[in-house]
Amino acid sequence: MELVLATRNQDKIREIKQVLKNLKMKMLTFEDFSEFPEVVEDKYTLRGNALTKACTLARFSRKPALADDSGLEVEALQGAPGVLSSRFAGEGASYEDNNRKVLSLLEKVPPQRRKARFRCVIAISNAYGRRKVMEGICEGRITQEIRGREGFGYDPIFQPLGQDKTFAEMSLGMKNEISHRAIALEKAKSVLQEWDKRRVIGITGNIGCGKTTVAKMFEAAGAKLISADEVGHLLLQEEKVKKRLTGIFGSSILGKGGRIKRKNLREIAFSDKKNIAQLGSLLHPLILKEVEKSIQAHDGGIIVLEAALLLEAGWECLVDKILVVTSSRQTQLKRIKKGTDFTPREIKGVIGAQLPQTDKIRQADFIIRNEGGEEETREQVMKVWEALEKEDCGVQG
Repeated sequence: MELVLATRNQDKIREIKQVLKNLKMKMLTFEDFSEFPEVVEDKYTLRGNALTKACTLARFSRKPALADDSGLEVEALQGAPGVLSSRFAGEGASYEDNNRKVLSLLEKVPPQRRKARFRCVIAISNAYGRRKVMEGICEGRITQEIRGREGFGYDPIFQPLGQDKTFAEMSLGMKNEISHRAIALEKAKSVLQEWDKRRVIGITGNIGCGKTTVAKMFEAAGAKLISADEVGHLLLQEEKVKKRLTGIFGSSILGKGGRIKRKNLREIAFSDKKNIAQLGSLLHPLILKEVEKSIQAHDGGIIVLEAALLLEAGWECLVDKILVVTSSRQTQLKRIKKGTDFTPREIKGVIGAQLPQTDKIRQADFIIRNEGGEEETREQVMKVWEALEKEDCGVQG
């Protein structure tokens, strides 16, 4: 899983990477993109700004994005600077400018009335609207002078409760044990670990129903796509597979160059049920092994396994959910004739090798009725996608 850090602030990037370093994900920054959107932080709350940044970068990158917005809230200043923390002394103000303004406003305020808190809001979003918000708070006080050279922002004037040092006098490791950002990021870590769980959705359907079209729509939505059909095509190029198949069906399945010609194999294999069974007994275990490897190669997220014979071959053990793509017999036959060079005999053989559509529907967790136009199908796909993502949302907000 890749995570985009929605900030150009190198100090924040350093702290975020430090806290999240044990997560098994690659963190991308603005330096990994040729373009990187500038997000105007014009909301009235830290939450609003954090969400705006996370959602903008998620849509831009098509990857999950994490953003934070933090603020210093000083009790004697009625919660200021708050959401205006980064520009308290004016647009383009430096860290020192902001620190000196706070100290000047508190010049005559005694120590017991210099209570303050750091508040951090972390927002995580993906490109399709799923988002989570976490908050971290660190209580403390404002010192009477600038102290320390570590950290950034208001760290030199903020002394956490129970500590004798400002954040700027602490090491990064020490700060990240108690800071507002570290507290929020620890919550975010739990969310990201949940989001990173791998889930496999099996997409199946009889020939001509449009399962490949639906699978590619899920891929466009952000799923990892594994095609059992493509795996099978690659296996046909292997010498050991060719040798075994020619031993069963003869050399007539070979084309120019001595490679297996799929049309020739199809004509023989689908001529009767015995040949279909022999082909399946050879190829299905090999395909299963390669598909398992492909699934294990993905660390997380939603994986869609497109497999016409998912149920016939007994591969439902590989998936968490089953999605069946359906269409009317009239539409099915029309698509087969338009999209393939199958002979009537081959069409009959392929259909005969597949379970009836009604049997597949009975085992389905989701059904896509691919009978209308492309947009109608895509709307159904996105509803399923949203349902899958909601099932992953059993995390804190």
